[in-house]
Amino acid sequence: MSSTDSAHAACENCNTALQGHYCHRCGQSAHNPLKHVGHAIEEVFESFWHLDGRIFRTLRDLWIPGRIALNYLNGRRVGYVQPLRLFVILTLFTFFIGKLFVHVDDFGISSGGGHDALFARATTVEQVDALRTEQITLLERQQADAATAGPAAFAMARAALNAAAAQRRAELTGGQQDAGSEDNAPGGGSFFSHTVNGKPWDADRNPIVIAGWPQFANKWLNKRLQNGNANIQRMGGKTDLYMQAILTALPGALFFLMPVFALVLRVAYIPRAVGYLEHLVVALYSHCWLMMVLLATFLIAGLGTAFASPAFSAVSSWLYALLWLAVPIYLLWMQQCVYGGNKVLTLVRYLIIGGIYLCLVSFVVMYATLAGISA
Repeated sequence: MSSTDSAHAACENCNTALQGHYCHRCGQSAHNPLKHVGHAIEEVFESFWHLDGRIFRTLRDLWIPGRIALNYLNGRRVGYVQPLRLFVILTLFTFFIGKLFVHVDDFGISSGGGHDALFARATTVEQVDALRTEQITLLERQQADAATAGPAAFAMARAALNAAAAQRRAELTGGQQDAGSEDNAPGGGSFFSHTVNGKPWDADRNPIVIAGWPQFANKWLNKRLQNGNANIQRMGGKTDLYMQAILTALPGALFFLMPVFALVLRVAYIPRAVGYLEHLVVALYSHCWLMMVLLATFLIAGLGTAFASPAFSAVSSWLYALLWLAVPIYLLWMQQCVYGGNKVLTLVRYLIIGGIYLCLVSFVVMYATLAGISA
């Protein structure tokens, strides 16, 4: 369509008379990409390069602590991808890459490798129970010694151990569960197997009913517990399946963490005349940086799997250390750049906020573990 033609045509979106290639009322182009292949190709490339330029500029400034948050809060927003959109894109892309590249071996608590190989040596149900008790004791000792480790990994290890023991026990009994086995006892080889009203829990015949909860909420809870039991049996000792389930559930959990973290910032900086939404912008860009570091970690892990050389393994260890040591330094620097003020007070606030945040992240990881297994 020429400029002369567009001057006498009407906008297909709002019927306003066109004065050029774009409608001055709604902004739609006079070109119809559905009528001409050339226009369709032109529109695709134009949209790509426009978005691509903003993404590159945003990611470039994200590497400098505080720059992108300060620019956005000071009104220079048009050149950046909006913080919420950037966080969603980076989070989904990061965990997509994580699910592709991050794979873990089965939990091998004993020297014999995975649980399946461990219990395969047992020829009686009594031997299976004795091996399970021995490994649970060892696992509890490891959990007590590893004070800095989160409980999620140990919960997965225990679930995988119980599932592998239950599988071997079923093989030895011809698929029939022993009435006295651990699978019928609380905390056995199931996601949930406690008693309710003195009887074994069952999602349909003897469900959990929490007083004050609506019927749909109680039904949802029992359904998730039932899903957890089924998934534990399906996953067995395959730890990688547990990891993939957690990586699937984490993005949603982190998304709901954002407003809580912004509230923590708001409380920490009550004396400042900064609104909640401005703190939310800082929280989002902070987590965008964390997603970048996590993405780099996943990519290095993928390269390490591809090359599988001692030299690259040594280099990757240094890269991991540098990346994660940079995280607290970056966040402290960003907090000082954005909020300013006395550096000592900034450090005090940073330590308090960091402690609260670690508790929140631990809760989110536990939630993602439970949500992933019971999905």
